[in-house]
Amino acid sequence: MPARTDPTTTEQGPHADAVVVGANWYRFRPGEYLLNPHVMSVSFIWVVRGGGVITAGGHSFRMGPNQTLRLPWHHRVEYQADAQHPFRIGTLHIVPKHASDVPIEPRVAHLAGDPLLDSPARSGNPKEFVPSMATFASGPARRIADLGTFAVERFTDAPYNEESARALARLVLVENDLWEDREANPALPAALEAMMAYARANLGATLSVAEVARAGDCSPTTAQRLFNVHTGVSLRVWIRQLRLREAAHLLRSSGLRVNEIADMVGFNDPLYFSRAFRAEHGVPPSQYGHGELRP
Repeated sequence: MPARTDPTTTEQGPHADAVVVGANWYRFRPGEYLLNPHVMSVSFIWVVRGGGVITAGGHSFRMGPNQTLRLPWHHRVEYQADAQHPFRIGTLHIVPKHASDVPIEPRVAHLAGDPLLDSPARSGNPKEFVPSMATFASGPARRIADLGTFAVERFTDAPYNEESARALARLVLVENDLWEDREANPALPAALEAMMAYARANLGATLSVAEVARAGDCSPTTAQRLFNVHTGVSLRVWIRQLRLREAAHLLRSSGLRVNEIADMVGFNDPLYFSRAFRAEHGVPPSQYGHGELRP
């Protein structure tokens, strides 16, 4: 009877053409902002210490130690480090499909004009890996960070080796498959969806718990339970986070003054808004959005 084979080690496996093309540490300065506009890889990012916000694919992730973030093929990513405790991160870059007959260049394309952006030897599906974050309480997220740490050390201490890079990519993507299986969440309850939609549409209003609960046709107690179960935070905290995310977006895109934005997202006291914004994003709103763009 033939021996069973591991799909991660055969040419017929689902990740047979994947390869790791980069792995590194990055230590942010306090309040540092960094933009990578064209990242041609599937990226896994984990936080070693400190904190900050990573934004990609229309989602912002507040990250701290023992968390792993996955970003899809060909993504734009923004980093905003905390002003007091900036994060130090590890990053692992994988090309899902790399032609076996083309030599691998162990680096990642980040900027327009880089020939690797249009390399026919590299390809991936932007819809295959959606942005997602998990804590190390999730086995796959923790093991991906462990494999990423190994990759950084391996590629720092020894010359790039294609066989090792392909084997490591397959291991990481198998762990990612397990991550996907565990993450498959059912649709949010209709009442919760209705309350979230109401809050987004009325962000400048006071928004009491009772008012939001009525939008979901449920009691305040049920509303609180739904938010706690499905978002991990209370209704009030979720609304506060929503206000601050929208404020960050407006600061980067609208050209409005800070006090105007504060009022638009439901903060009547500009000083309180400034304190809350700094606590969430690591920098005061007057400085947010003015970070230097660099690869």
